[in-house]
Amino acid sequence: PPDVIPKYAPDSVIGRIGGGGAVAGGAVVAGGGGGGGITMEEVAKHNTKTDCWVVVNGEVLDVTSFLGEHPGGELAILTFAGRDATEEFNMIHPPDVIGKYAPEAIIGKVGAATAIAAPPAAAPAAGGGGEAKADKGDLLSNHQA
Repeated sequence: PPDVIPKYAPDSVIGRIGGGGAVAGGAVVAGGGGGGGITMEEVAKHNTKTDCWVVVNGEVLDVTSFLGEHPGGELAILTFAGRDATEEFNMIHPPDVIGKYAPEAIIGKVGAATAIAAPPAAAPAAGGGGEAKADKGDLLSNHQA
């Protein structure tokens, strides 16, 4: 049935074809064609040692796995868990430090995204352009569709 995933596993959805971005904790992750971004409200939910997001220069970072590796210690990051750490971060780090040491931590950009609620099965995804195209068997062919 079409309502099984939204009803029993809503957190398992990681994206929507043609939806303009992946889903992280219910927020649209920037990077697709739909604009969007991750809201600060969503970032604020990730404020613990086992689930730690911070914002630096408009980028949302999931630094959970980096906490133990941070040269300044975990507490330096956890102090800003779920918050914008831009001002303090920029005072003590060079501009290329994230790209150099933790590029995989970037999960999106801050924006005024609307969380994706599972639409009725018949409704096209936002930005999807209507009816879904048939699968042509490989990534390149599908992209050119």
